[in-house]
Amino acid sequence: MDKKLLLVSAFMAGATWTIQAQDLVLSEGQYYTDETQTTPYTGRYTEFYEDGMLKMELYLKDGRPEGTYVIYYPDGKIAEVRSYYHGIFHGEWRTYNEHGKLIGLASYKEGQKDGPWRIWSDEGKLLYEMFYTNGKKSGVWRSWDEEGNLLSEERQEEE
Repeated sequence: MDKKLLLVSAFMAGATWTIQAQDLVLSEGQYYTDETQTTPYTGRYTEFYEDGMLKMELYLKDGRPEGTYVIYYPDGKIAEVRSYYHGIFHGEWRTYNEHGKLIGLASYKEGQKDGPWRIWSDEGKLLYEMFYTNGKKSGVWRSWDEEGNLLSEERQEEE
């Protein structure tokens, strides 16, 4: 299924800002410059809320996300920061609450869950700690209540 998205790129020519908009076509996870889907888009991609505030920004290379992908709350604060390499998750995925506190941290390697995953309450208390190795559960998984009391601790079986 194709979905048209608005691409807004700004560049500076001397002291003058020029904003150009063009439609992109999203098909099977890849962004194209036209309906024929023959030219994958490379460049900065941005979306805005109706009031003009930045909603998200990322860089696309050959039609796929590359590098840092940032999603914003309507007030301009960062909601999520994701890392991509060749169109797949690679690196950290951080989630923040509306007050700017880190509430989620996930790790990926070449598209697979790999490394620590942690979830905090809005008050900053660690609630969950999980580990993955090459997409599989690993290590000891723990959960805590809002007061910091350990609720569960379970060693993951090697698959």
